Amino acid sequence: MAADLGETVKSLAHAVRGCGGALLMGMDGISVEQTVLAPGTDLEELGGEYAGLLPQVQALASEIGCGAAQRFSVRGVKHRVVFAFTEGDLVLGVQAASPGLTGHIRYAISKAMGEIGEV
Repeated sequence: MAADLGETVKSLAHAVRGCGGALLMGMDGISVEQTVLAPGTDLEELGGEYAGLLPQVQALASEIGCGAAQRFSVRGVKHRVVFAFTEGDLVLGVQAASPGLTGHIRYAISKAMGEIGEV
């Protein structure tokens, strides 16, 4: 990997307005690096909750002929979560409080993915 993963995750979290936190995790939901910005944000729980869905997203994308999954977004009433799949077995995720930030999060994730050499 081309960059310091901790610094990349930290920069990603700070680049997203209203960000609760950002993490780099394995497909099993175990955090490799994380940065928490908002009190009460539990990225360990976030990773664990979504880890079961990530392989399903990849399988579904392949099954319906979309090719490899690149990103997975969850739009909730109180927050947004966006995950981006690396070429390996890592996933970059961001949680933000504002409902209107999905595009901004995706842009910041794309920039971070480029920094770690995965784009």
